[in-house]
Amino acid sequence: MEIKDTVLLVDDDPAFLKTVNDALREAYTVSFAVSGAEALELAAAGHVPDIILLDVAMPGMDGYETLEKLRELEDMQDVPVVFLSSMSAPESELRGIESGAMDYIKKPFVRDLLLARVRRHLENGRRLRQLSIMEKNKLETGIDEEKFRQAAAGLSETERKLLRLIVLGYSNREIGEALHYSYDYVKRVVSMIYEKKFVSTRGELKKLLR
Repeated sequence: MEIKDTVLLVDDDPAFLKTVNDALREAYTVSFAVSGAEALELAAAGHVPDIILLDVAMPGMDGYETLEKLRELEDMQDVPVVFLSSMSAPESELRGIESGAMDYIKKPFVRDLLLARVRRHLENGRRLRQLSIMEKNKLETGIDEEKFRQAAAGLSETERKLLRLIVLGYSNREIGEALHYSYDYVKRVVSMIYEKKFVSTRGELKKLLR
């Protein structure tokens, strides 16, 4: 069975959500949020898509603020975000790119162009993660093995593998790609490591090796 990349659409216009879904659903698994707050709730609950298409002008929390808050979540820091907005002024587009989005697509969109750009950003995201993994691999010799052995006491072999990658700075998504595990499996194992070591963050885990 083919596993499709996942796309999260964030927009307060149900009709537009349907239009974008119709364009994407054959190639991708699509989920929806009708506000920035709902997108954050999904992310906090563990829904980490492969790419996010984010509206700018939304009531309550606009797209710029939503992106800023998403980036504060550990698992969302390397998810590519593309603004999909009717705000066509150059300053809006510039602010979108400067805020960390990979692209800014203006509404109304051309279906084939949207598909091409989503595909390109997914490919670029994977390539950047692979480069990041390669760079982090170079740091492995910097681990104090005796401290690591002590910190890893009581962990299974799989948990020890993940702990090593966490210490090296790998995100959950990067760990999955490096070890060929699903994202959900990685997240479960990381939670088990936290529980066994009585910590709640990666920073606390890393302190065990100092």
